[in-house]
Amino acid sequence: MKRLALLLLLPLFFLSSCSISPEPLIGITMAYWEGKYSVDRSYVDAIRDNGGRVRIIPCSEDESLLRRELKELDGIVFIGGRDYIPEWYGKEMHPSMTLMDPHRARFDSLFMHLALESGKPVLGICAGEQLMNIATGGKLIRDIPGHRGVEHGITLVPGSRMALLYGTEMTVNSWHHQCVEAPFLHPDFQVTAWSADSIVEAIEHRGDQWIMGTQFHPEKFPRAERDKFFKLFLRETKR
Repeated sequence: MKRLALLLLLPLFFLSSCSISPEPLIGITMAYWEGKYSVDRSYVDAIRDNGGRVRIIPCSEDESLLRRELKELDGIVFIGGRDYIPEWYGKEMHPSMTLMDPHRARFDSLFMHLALESGKPVLGICAGEQLMNIATGGKLIRDIPGHRGVEHGITLVPGSRMALLYGTEMTVNSWHHQCVEAPFLHPDFQVTAWSADSIVEAIEHRGDQWIMGTQFHPEKFPRAERDKFFKLFLRETKR
């Protein structure tokens, strides 16, 4: 009798276990320099600590391979890095610029275009935000003073995703010397955070696809503030 009851319960257990939503799988791009890949642990921890799984995506210029990768992912994070090729946005080299490896730059550009077309949530951090802007036809300010290795306040646009998380004022980290040139931002995007010296600090897509770029590094926020941000991102990957 007990065995019969157990056999009857097993299908119910199987069905209930299958109905549990799996953890979202998030692709994180990588730095590449002198033949070596790397990714800062803080990106990985921010995803794992908030209920996501991580797949590190090595650089590739094989479009069919990257499309297959994208099919398996629930969301994509584009990390920070060195400077992108200024000719891509109609400008020339500046003395302050240090270009990233061309192989990584080409991979990032291809993968960003595919990610934006995929309909899946996309997060661009620092150089990732700049790439997002370049990929949609925007331009960058090639060098700005006072934004490398400091903290500063920003003002968030009321009603934006960032403002719903943090209010209209917050302090952020800053490790960059380039930024989105606001007049050339694609009309499908809006600026949602500014620094006191009128530097673009965050952008959001206006449409249904969850796309956000931040000039600061949310993965390096204090734990509670970091988790607010990445819980929002991961929640969107489950929709």
